[in-house]
Amino acid sequence: MKNKLVTPIVAIALSIITFNASANLKNTLSFGYAQTQIKIDGDKVDGAPKGINIKYDHKLNESFGIIGSIIYNHKKYYCYDVQDEMNAQSNFNYYLLTAGPSYRFNEYINIYGLIGTSIISAKYKDDIENYHEKKASLSYGVGLQINPISNIAIDASYEYSKVNDANLGTWVLGVGYRF
Repeated sequence: MKNKLVTPIVAIALSIITFNASANLKNTLSFGYAQTQIKIDGDKVDGAPKGINIKYDHKLNESFGIIGSIIYNHKKYYCYDVQDEMNAQSNFNYYLLTAGPSYRFNEYINIYGLIGTSIISAKYKDDIENYHEKKASLSYGVGLQINPISNIAIDASYEYSKVNDANLGTWVLGVGYRF
């Protein structure tokens, strides 16, 4: 019985200690809206994939830190092939996983650079065939976090990736909490 009571108390105490220790480090956690513009051979693809973004910035000291970003975008396309007289659909999923350095100029402005990988997963299906392709590529980007008040962050970033003949540019706008 004592063991059942001691374990949760120790877990809560460690959580409080960990939170208080990290509270002095000025971390930022943000959630945002992501939208990707796709160009294939210079032509813009209609219907931009949309999704979510999560970023976490951990300051190593007053100025320098490390930031990580995860983006997931999705778009479903429907079309009708007039020549073959059949319906078709495709699913497009785009994942980005990046990290990099961040630099805080003052209490209001934090900039960062990102580098990592992007993964594209495309599925096509019509009345005759199914097709699936998955490709990975280098991804990089830059961003800015503005703190209008000490605990709130407004995050904006752009990440770019190129896969074969497709250029993918992703804009992110988010809001975060600084602790």
